[in-house]
Amino acid sequence: MRSAVLRFGRERSAVAGVVIVAIVVLGALFGPLLYPASPIAIDHALMGSPVAPSFAHPLGTDLLGRDELARAFAGARVSLTVGVTAMLIAISLGTVYGAIAGAAGGRIDALMMRVVDALLAFPSFFLIITVEALTEKFALVLIIAIIGLLSWMGVARLVRGEVLSLRERDFVEAARALGASPGRLIFRHLIPNALTPVVVAATLAIGDNILVEAGLSFLGLGVQPPTASWGNMLQGALTPDARNAPWLILTPGLLIVVTLLGFSLLGDGLQVVLDRSIGQNLDAAGDGAPSLLVAPLVAEAG
Repeated sequence: MRSAVLRFGRERSAVAGVVIVAIVVLGALFGPLLYPASPIAIDHALMGSPVAPSFAHPLGTDLLGRDELARAFAGARVSLTVGVTAMLIAISLGTVYGAIAGAAGGRIDALMMRVVDALLAFPSFFLIITVEALTEKFALVLIIAIIGLLSWMGVARLVRGEVLSLRERDFVEAARALGASPGRLIFRHLIPNALTPVVVAATLAIGDNILVEAGLSFLGLGVQPPTASWGNMLQGALTPDARNAPWLILTPGLLIVVTLLGFSLLGDGLQVVLDRSIGQNLDAAGDGAPSLLVAPLVAEAG
């Protein structure tokens, strides 16, 4: 564990990703405490004429006189909530589905993967837009559920591939010989050892979900005003009256770009560190022995 942390610290891109993500998270959590302006309060004296960044309004105001910094903090909370919660839904579904398919093998595996292929054949973003439009509801919980339930297929294929490799390993054969049930094999032995790529996929999925939510909100199918989100902040900036107020576009636009960059760098860094850790463990244990990740399970099976 300590060696993995040290390797992670030597990856500059990973450290940069951690710093960016940490700033965004801390801003979402503690920004409203440090800057208690309301993100939905309308200043009637400033309506119709956006105010440029100033001491009173560090990131300016929008067409309705609402403080852009306060709305940026509120939008960060919405984006992170959607990104993390939808990721947990997708990762949970995809991991269980892929593990069952890989462990079952044969016709069951083929049938389950054809279902995944059929769902992947549809562009997910347009499928989300269609479902969102048909529901005619825009509650945040519904948005999270739709994104999570329609983005698990890639994880399922990833986990299925890992399980297909793991199920032939000695520690799985030993557990099976000792009478372990299919459920125990999947949830106690296969899934825990297939989580390495899932961790990376989860990190990248957060950024993808944030981008999807921003796109939906920009199109008017996501978070609805007066609740602030980076997507509907961009939507409100694309009006003729806002042409001379570039901060209305730059603020949410840069926040989206920087946040996605942070999660991308973090995911890439985790990929490098985990790949090196697994390679070193395999070298130390030998080609025919399980890695350090699976050694405790071998001991248990024995």
